[in-house]
Amino acid sequence: MAHDPLRHLTSLRAHGEWADTKLVVAVQQVAGDATAVLRELAHVRGAQEVWLSRIEGRAATIPVWPAYSAVELERVGAVIDERMRHLFDTLTPDALAREIAYNNLQGLPFRTELGEILLHLLMHGQYHRGKANVALRDVGASAVGVDYIAWHREFGSSSPAL
Repeated sequence: MAHDPLRHLTSLRAHGEWADTKLVVAVQQVAGDATAVLRELAHVRGAQEVWLSRIEGRAATIPVWPAYSAVELERVGAVIDERMRHLFDTLTPDALAREIAYNNLQGLPFRTELGEILLHLLMHGQYHRGKANVALRDVGASAVGVDYIAWHREFGSSSPAL
């Protein structure tokens, strides 16, 4: 397989959208206290919004650790997914090397290549989806299969999100 960073990042973005949707559906079916699950899933969305705002050079519209119900998470997620798709639709391989200047949450200034930011964001989301799955098990629900290979087996390059 030829190395195409933009294609790989786009696949990871589509996978993340699919995984977030599956986990929101699962949390809506939890009979017990789903606070810990919602906390992890809301953080995925908060981090996505914070990084999108940095990339777009604007103020974030939600905090990095927001508190959402499952319904709110679904609504906010749809908006963020649309904005992420738009960002990826406009990317070129050369754009991945563009440096983004931003301040971290402690206010310290940094400059990082866009491709590295996107890879971080996509990997970060999967880490917190794993924590959400642990929290699902802790309340007696089944974990949700959200591994990349499961997405790839289902959609591969024919993903409707690509």
